[in-house]
Amino acid sequence: MVGLERLEDSICEQGPSPSPSFFVESVTFDESTAGAGLVITDSGKRLKYSKTARPPTPSSKSQRFCLPMVFGTNGFISGRHYWEVEVGLRNDWDIGVALETVDRSQSTVNKDRGFYFLGKSGFDYEVRDTACEVLHLSPRPRHVGVYLDYEAGRVSFFDVTQKLHIYSFLQEHFTGKLFPYFYLYSGTKRSEPLLLFSILDPEHYLRLIRSLDQAKKPAE
Repeated sequence: MVGLERLEDSICEQGPSPSPSFFVESVTFDESTAGAGLVITDSGKRLKYSKTARPPTPSSKSQRFCLPMVFGTNGFISGRHYWEVEVGLRNDWDIGVALETVDRSQSTVNKDRGFYFLGKSGFDYEVRDTACEVLHLSPRPRHVGVYLDYEAGRVSFFDVTQKLHIYSFLQEHFTGKLFPYFYLYSGTKRSEPLLLFSILDPEHYLRLIRSLDQAKKPAE
């Protein structure tokens, strides 16, 4: 497990306020990329899986994922970006980033194919770096922060409630546009949604970073 670095120093190199290349993002789900079974509501902030969802429209099918995956609306080619997702107690999801050029018809997702994500399958949390790694997280994170530093080649995940670092992809070499990436599936009749949060106060992020800097690394 990757330990906590001094994130505040790396993010605020030019003083106590966020640098011009730093953005607290108001992410929304991009309906034009939503794969089979996904339903987006609440102005793009709520994502739910439904077996009875209408199939994608033929006119935008080329942009869509075949599986229940979806991009965020805006992509990034530089800078530092942060957003938060409520995952609750749902059992089958991924959140992270992916390259715009990924094969949207594929069923295998990992770093080599352009996907950088934290996922949950059943009761297991996992990342797919050079190999699939199962993470033993306690307590189970319900509110996850995603941090992208494009130039540094870093994608990090945090338990916002517990103020703990979960995992980081480090020293990657990004060469294309990265989009927020999500996967959601449910085999039950009543599936719970993923929810995106709008973080309107930049100071919220700075307070979080300061707290994370003081937090202990979670047990492996």
